[in-house]
Amino acid sequence: MSLQDLQNNAIGILSNMPARTPEQVRLVLRTVLPLYPDLSATISEGQIEEAARQIEASLSISMSDASTIQVKFEQWLPGRRSSLIPYYYDRYRRHLANRGFGSAVLGVLDKDTDKIVGLMHDPEKQGRWARRGLVVGHVQSGKTANYTGVICKAADYGYKFIVILTGIQEDLRVQTQERIEEGFTGISSEATTGRDSAIGVGLYGLEKRPICLTTRADDFRATTRDLGVSLQSLSEPLVLVMKKNSRTLANLIEWLEIRNRQAGARISSIPMLLIDDEADNASVNVSKNDDSPSAINDRIRQLLDSFDRNVYLGYTATPFANIFIDPVSKDAMEREDLFPRDFIISLDAPTNYVGASRIFPDSGDLHGTLTAVDDHVDLLPEKHKISHPLMQIPESLKEAVRTFVLARAIRLLRGQDKSHSSMLVNASRFNDVQTKLTGLVADLMSTIRAACMGHAGLPEKEALRDPEMNRLHEAWRSQFEGRLPETWPDVQAALVRAAGPIEVRKVNSKSPDKLDYRRYKNDGLHVIAIGGFALSRGFTLEGLTVSYFLRNSMMYDTLLQMGRWFGYRDGYADVCRIFMTEEAIDWYAHISEAIDELRDEFNRMERAGAQPVDFGLKVRAHPESLIVTARNKMRSGQRVNHSVSLSEKLIETTRLRTDAIAANRKVLSSLLTSLSDLDNPDQSNDFGYLWTEMQVAPLVRNFVNSFQNHDDVALITQSEPVNAYIKARELDELERWDICLFSPPTGNKSSTSFGPFTPNSQSRSSLWKRSPAGIDYIAVSGKALRVGGRGQVKAGMSTDERGAAEREWGAASDIPDWQYIRLRTRPLLMLHVLDVWDKEKDKEKSNSPAESSVVAWGIAFPKSGHETTEVTYVVNTTWWAENYGNPQDDADED
Repeated sequence: MSLQDLQNNAIGILSNMPARTPEQVRLVLRTVLPLYPDLSATISEGQIEEAARQIEASLSISMSDASTIQVKFEQWLPGRRSSLIPYYYDRYRRHLANRGFGSAVLGVLDKDTDKIVGLMHDPEKQGRWARRGLVVGHVQSGKTANYTGVICKAADYGYKFIVILTGIQEDLRVQTQERIEEGFTGISSEATTGRDSAIGVGLYGLEKRPICLTTRADDFRATTRDLGVSLQSLSEPLVLVMKKNSRTLANLIEWLEIRNRQAGARISSIPMLLIDDEADNASVNVSKNDDSPSAINDRIRQLLDSFDRNVYLGYTATPFANIFIDPVSKDAMEREDLFPRDFIISLDAPTNYVGASRIFPDSGDLHGTLTAVDDHVDLLPEKHKISHPLMQIPESLKEAVRTFVLARAIRLLRGQDKSHSSMLVNASRFNDVQTKLTGLVADLMSTIRAACMGHAGLPEKEALRDPEMNRLHEAWRSQFEGRLPETWPDVQAALVRAAGPIEVRKVNSKSPDKLDYRRYKNDGLHVIAIGGFALSRGFTLEGLTVSYFLRNSMMYDTLLQMGRWFGYRDGYADVCRIFMTEEAIDWYAHISEAIDELRDEFNRMERAGAQPVDFGLKVRAHPESLIVTARNKMRSGQRVNHSVSLSEKLIETTRLRTDAIAANRKVLSSLLTSLSDLDNPDQSNDFGYLWTEMQVAPLVRNFVNSFQNHDDVALITQSEPVNAYIKARELDELERWDICLFSPPTGNKSSTSFGPFTPNSQSRSSLWKRSPAGIDYIAVSGKALRVGGRGQVKAGMSTDERGAAEREWGAASDIPDWQYIRLRTRPLLMLHVLDVWDKEKDKEKSNSPAESSVVAWGIAFPKSGHETTEVTYVVNTTWWAENYGNPQDDADED
């Protein structure tokens, strides 16, 4: 038994106690300890104290209730609750409590699952009915735990046919099968004897036994045995855990037709629940013709339509594709698509969840886990061919591997030696390159292991004479020294036990290697996993500690799903490390803020009583939604009509053509000259030269039109759609403007004048790039892909407006810019003069900037009362390839 088992047992006891003082935590811990003789004989006082602190942290974990957007629906669950004995859910709740879930989290899970099941139909309702819903969680936040609870309650209330669709990888299906066996059926499909079959919830009783037609070894097969009874005669639920595979789904549909014995007729009186995990992956119709959906989407529709009472419940952390489903789309057979027309539920994450907002913004408490990678381009660039000749690995990857060994040693010192620990290497989509990486990393690991075996037991001075031990010590100093309670002598002493069990495995669709954590439950699996798509969606890397990431996709959903490092890291979050490029860090910071804004929008629409179709329309009108729109509509090169709402949005020129720098200086000079002729700017502020309440909409439109935007890669700042939006509103809500030429007091003194003004310039580290069309440009890549600095959107706002934004947010610090923009009453034209450094060539800004006095702009738009304006963007393959690569880049290839 492990220290974690001891902690979970103690938490289970303490959760039921009315008061949980530090003294009681330690008393319970010492009372439970004798139940684990092997652990009791080896555990130290320091480990007991660390366990007590972990228990205290676990007991303080809380989470908020889920938010809901729904159509009007008659509540049925409260009326039936009083007459129900929740057999399946009661077992599940006891199982989770024994795994260390605190009472506060269990209470919210109970409420959330009630809310979800309550929005499904009452399974006893007569007649034909169907419901469509979507549950949005966070990446790696416990969606499986939630839908397992939903399945348990659905079974208690009377749903008899339950299908769980996992992703398209068998590893994920097996992992989900295992969790359904532990959380719902209670019987292991791998057991060889009846005595060994009870697992998870089965340890609390097996009076009721669902029928499961899939196992850990096998997906659904067409040759599955006859049930012996009709489907209508099932006394307990039938459950299947299946991959999203067109042939397998067709086999199930055919099997149901045979069992129903009524060709073409729907199965009657059997309430059916379909859980679609990773609902944005493979399930969404990507066919050009709505009448003829893509294969998997078509099979899901057929499966649902096989039952006269059915519920489709999608789960995802990245709902963009689902929300973009046409709400009224039907196929040739009049089967509706999978748009969540009835309800969308947004789950909160517990307070111990590690998400993007804790890692990527500068203010995140775990921002220090990031290490920028910049030495890989010659050896392993993000874009490479299948034949890439990988002869050695970058030094940054070597440091990452050494960091993982050190993190293993630290966790061992904390009593977590038998807990799983993993390192992720996601640096190529090609199986052949992954094979080369695996060999090189395995060779490095052998060198590290030999060095630890031969030298870690020596006195420190002697040990560090060994080159590899010295490199481990350098990694310690770089990543951990002074940040943790552990010391190098302690870590050095633990290195042999830390490095010894570590394996290097290649995990992709062609590899025999698997991450079968359950086979190592006694001593833990300690692995460096090298792969691509197979490790990028849905699959949980247990105990993920170090990640090395060199992928170049910029799709929101792809990037977030690749973020396997999100999740729960209780007891070792401080030793986790992520190695990735500066550009990827910037993108994740940008996406983090965009997702936070989306969730806040969801909550606001819930309070306003909006319906799913309203939320869909709102999200589709967001400027960022062009990413998804273009993906769905992309053919070759074309103009895309798209309804964009710039209401309460900030747009900025983050991609600047190098051949237009001089011309854009003249454009800015012309605008400032015109403004100075109208009025003198206010300079008694912290921002620069500020004009307020100016009736200058035509001047603004002329500036935007004259500025040479890089239309191929800077889509949202194309002049035609932006000016169309302004022109439609310039006689009322966009009549008066605030304009700020930023000149921060701490900026760089400049000799370049723009009209009558000589502003201080702002420093920005950026990347020099070339578009597929051969145009050189500067990618202004400050954190979150911003041109302006945080807080600059406040320019021109009154004290009352700023105060209202801060009161609504509930804090005086870490307020995102979009919160201030919501309280603006006038648009703000933001004018920037930048000194731009090359990130790859001058990290310390020790030389002169690569380019000085570069002009950029942004506009913060206030809330609009107008309907969304239909405008036209030019979206072509150049833009697509530059920003988002080839769609195939998201999958492993031979």
